[in-house]
Amino acid sequence: MKILATIYKEFLLLIRDPGGMALIFIMPLALVVVMALVQDAPFRDYQEVKLDVLMVDQDGDSLSAKVKEAFKDSPNVNLVMEGDSVTAKRLVRSGKYKAAIIIPPQSSKTLRRKTRQLITTVFSNFGLPADRSDSAVLPAIELKIIFDPAIKKNYQQSLSGSIEKIIANVQTHWVLDELQNQLSEGNEDVKKTDFDLSQIVNVNQGFASEKYQGFILNSVQHNVPAWTMFAMFFILYPLAGNLIKEREEGSMLRLRLISGSQVPVITGKFAFYFMVCLIQFLMMIAVGIFIMPLLGLNKLMLGGSSLLILLTACSVAMAATGYGVLIAVYFRTAQQALSFGSVSVVILSAIGGVWVPVYVMPEVLQTISGFSPMSWGLESFNDLFLRQASLVKIMPNILKLVGFSLVTLGASVFIHKARTVV
Repeated sequence: MKILATIYKEFLLLIRDPGGMALIFIMPLALVVVMALVQDAPFRDYQEVKLDVLMVDQDGDSLSAKVKEAFKDSPNVNLVMEGDSVTAKRLVRSGKYKAAIIIPPQSSKTLRRKTRQLITTVFSNFGLPADRSDSAVLPAIELKIIFDPAIKKNYQQSLSGSIEKIIANVQTHWVLDELQNQLSEGNEDVKKTDFDLSQIVNVNQGFASEKYQGFILNSVQHNVPAWTMFAMFFILYPLAGNLIKEREEGSMLRLRLISGSQVPVITGKFAFYFMVCLIQFLMMIAVGIFIMPLLGLNKLMLGGSSLLILLTACSVAMAATGYGVLIAVYFRTAQQALSFGSVSVVILSAIGGVWVPVYVMPEVLQTISGFSPMSWGLESFNDLFLRQASLVKIMPNILKLVGFSLVTLGASVFIHKARTVV
């Protein structure tokens, strides 16, 4: 009965506090929407954004034609043919284009000659007859890629790698072609073989999850579970505020005069705010599924088992509520509790991957993030939403969250008993 009475009392305190209601339910919803909108473009950078790249074709031959053909159907690069090298530098410097590819004059012709000389040298080393009429030393072909300093390093590496791959393919084709030309010289009956190098090695891309359903990490998939946990841990505001207020007003003293253990009082507070955390979770999930698409964002996809998702939510709610109870019991004033609580929650969320995914953090922070309960919860949600993981996969993080909750609750009861000894 004491537990139910405590739950009812906390319910009355909450509904009579409009500010607290807004902090618990309205502010987290606004926060997750704003953060999803703000981070939408960065998450799309490597998925949907198409980069305009200027191409200056001073060659006008087969090499530049191969480059154009390779990028023709590229989902991430849009080649724009314009101007000369001076104009290209000016346009990239002004920020109109993020990069420019400059293919110098006579590139195709020079590459053919260098290929012919290469095959001739190889034949000569083996004592085979070879045409040595063209022995002039040719300089390397200076193909240039100019980048805007503001371009991301990943884009720069991706574009450079693509150009190098195209040039390598052209060189390979021409080496094989020239090899056949010299071997068949003087024998008109020999028919040249056309090589399709793409049939030699195929690179198939896929995902490690056997149950993969096409879900990928995007702004919504990251921010909804991340900021939901952030909101859950901020349950300490009303929890600590009410408990410390009761202590200051003498309500705790009157409860001490009632015979019986004080554990049900803490248990009742824990149970009520645990349920509030679950309501927060359901509201945030509903926003991800129904509101985000209306704002032009992706829909939140719940790839895993609903039962396992609820289990994870319950374990996060337990950890958040246990932490709030510990803060409320340990600190003697509301100012101390709320100041420390808010700063600690921000720190736990930052190192736990709420602000940015853990994998983009420095290595030292990636190691530290393993000690944040928000990291345990977020990893479990990612396992369920994106990897369709089983209970066995998420169980270690679930046990960590439950263990964290039990430790904080145990410490809260111990501190509460120690301070209520007459």
